[in-house]
Amino acid sequence: MNTPASPASETVSILDHVTLTNDQVAWWLGQFHDRYLPGAQRRGMRLERVWRSPAGRDATTVHILWILPGIRAFYAMRGAAAADPEVAAFWAATDGYALERQRRALQPAEAGSGVSA
Repeated sequence: MNTPASPASETVSILDHVTLTNDQVAWWLGQFHDRYLPGAQRRGMRLERVWRSPAGRDATTVHILWILPGIRAFYAMRGAAAADPEVAAFWAATDGYALERQRRALQPAEAGSGVSA
């Protein structure tokens, strides 16, 4: 018997990782908050948390967790981001000096989904 998905299982989390030299982190976070965050929020992304972790002696990785209410919101956000030249400009500038960048879209793995712990 199939049961309806719970609202939590429909959420989409996006986890961004941006690795920068230590001297770039504060500046990049300022750019992120000023240039990227307002548009991301307009596209329906809710900023959940921002962390930093060491990535070697001279580098730091910034981890950013976003939450979207479901898969439809995820695809709407992607469409809006693709249509906004400021998004491409922000990430192109970041790619010019970041040591590494990754984005992962994640959904909860529910019991019975074929995923084992």
